[in-house]
Amino acid sequence: MSKNGVAFTESIVHAYKGTHPRYVYRAKMGMIPSAEFDVFFDDFSLFVVSTAITNGPPANTPWGWTSAVIDTGATLVLSTTAGSLGATGGALIASDGTSEGVATYLPKAIQLTATKRFFMEVRVQTSVAAETDVQFGLSDLTATTNPEDLWTTAAANVVAFGTLAGSAYPKMLADKANSGSAAQAQTAYALSNTTWHILGIGYDGVSLRGFVDGQQALLWSGAAATTIPTGVALAPFIGARTGATAGNVTTFDYMRYVIER
Repeated sequence: MSKNGVAFTESIVHAYKGTHPRYVYRAKMGMIPSAEFDVFFDDFSLFVVSTAITNGPPANTPWGWTSAVIDTGATLVLSTTAGSLGATGGALIASDGTSEGVATYLPKAIQLTATKRFFMEVRVQTSVAAETDVQFGLSDLTATTNPEDLWTTAAANVVAFGTLAGSAYPKMLADKANSGSAAQAQTAYALSNTTWHILGIGYDGVSLRGFVDGQQALLWSGAAATTIPTGVALAPFIGARTGATAGNVTTFDYMRYVIER
């Protein structure tokens, strides 16, 4: 290393690896914030307070997040599980009944744009994958009465990926201006109970894709012009909700997104 340090003439980006690599949505996308890329990463290692702090975080909301929608009987707390997760943090969503959950969201600061790339990714595990909504994505927050409002067509503009109670196979929903989209299913990759998985949403400026552990699970088949919500301010969110089985526990280890400027 020279006395002047190491200089970079371009952004630091993810490398494209191998002939048939996994996580292709990360390729050539920024790893740190720069003039070319907006990069966000939350390891959920900061505390979640039970009572709102003046000029600080809202109650029951991860530090830096805008708000949380919490059903009666559901909770969102910082994971204190021993081991690697305990060392790096985690947002733990639990409930004591059926059809209960939590969603939390950031400010509406993302706008999908044709020709501009975007990806969003979470590392997550849930106790009963086939009976839990485990969801993340982008929502215009049309409705925030119930957690599931963020990942259903209760939102006029939404991109969401993850499991819906009744199946352990993640599905994707994309809708623009309440066009009437329905969740698109896939049967290639399922989530396993109490197992860490990395779920990803990739947008290459034209098409939307969903990924499970780096493998492409689906290509959104809806008409891009009417179902992909470009040109709308959207809020990144995560959420989980029990189905017919009470007491499911879902933990998000991290969430990150990268969008090309």
